[in-house]
Amino acid sequence: MKLSKAHFLKYTENEFTGVYTFFAEESIQISEFTDQVIKIARSKGFEEKQTYVITKDSDWSFLSSENENFDLFGTKKIIEIKLIGIGPGNKGSKAIKDYCLAPDQNKLLIVHAERLDRKQQTSAWVKALESCGVLIVEPPINKQSMPKWILDRSNNINLDISEEAVYLLADNTEGNLLATAQELMKLSLLFPNKKISIDDMKQSISNSSKFSIFDLSNSFLKGDKKRTVRIIETLKAEGTQPPLILWAISKEINNLYRVIEDGSPKNVWGPKFYLDLLSAKAKKLPRSKIKKSLQDIAEIDSAIKGLSDKSPWQSIRELALDF
Repeated sequence: MKLSKAHFLKYTENEFTGVYTFFAEESIQISEFTDQVIKIARSKGFEEKQTYVITKDSDWSFLSSENENFDLFGTKKIIEIKLIGIGPGNKGSKAIKDYCLAPDQNKLLIVHAERLDRKQQTSAWVKALESCGVLIVEPPINKQSMPKWILDRSNNINLDISEEAVYLLADNTEGNLLATAQELMKLSLLFPNKKISIDDMKQSISNSSKFSIFDLSNSFLKGDKKRTVRIIETLKAEGTQPPLILWAISKEINNLYRVIEDGSPKNVWGPKFYLDLLSAKAKKLPRSKIKKSLQDIAEIDSAIKGLSDKSPWQSIRELALDF
């Protein structure tokens, strides 16, 4: 079934299914849904989680019951499938449709994608997922809807924020959802138990880091590893959380993947200097490096959410140095 965000939140209060599909423009929009589902799944005994980042040459045998090592205890498992701006391909489409014919009761399947085009969203594999589970397609956050998103996010962390402060934050972060979420979290620590005024917001914004998350992105793309790690350490010392750092790096790797697949930056938005930087970097990278980095990102994301024993910060440093 296809649900809106509001209906999804009500649905999860009383219902739980084995298949969830989420499409959105930004990773933070998707994480709002996946975190909720995984939290509920944990309470129902789904302990193990496996993440698969899909590229054109991915092996889909993990969805086939023939490749399972069955045990007497029927271990419950979460299978997360991340599509990077493209559909699953012919093999993946068939694997998904076959799985949806008889979903495994000991598996929770979560499929999600950022910026998946409308044609893919109406494909047979999407209809199969919708028919056996829950589908949510979140619209992009634009200038008009950004203030409401900020208010909703504020309510989720019990932050009371004035209308004037909301609009100032929306203008300052220019649509960067993760940067906005980070600023809201900082506000909740700086001004606990009070309504955030526009003056409070100005104070918080003026105390921003000497390095921005965009400095990190540019340094990472240029391949300046020493500066990239220095920026990461500075942002960490100033209280920036791992999800925002990971978002900045993963965004650039995803864009590089698109450039390599398309042969040009035609499907990536940005100023000319940025597109030229992407093109130059993409020419030096093999697909295997991109694929490994996407898998590393998925593992770091799991570590951030407490689903592995790895250190998120150390893993982020290693990713930046190894790329």
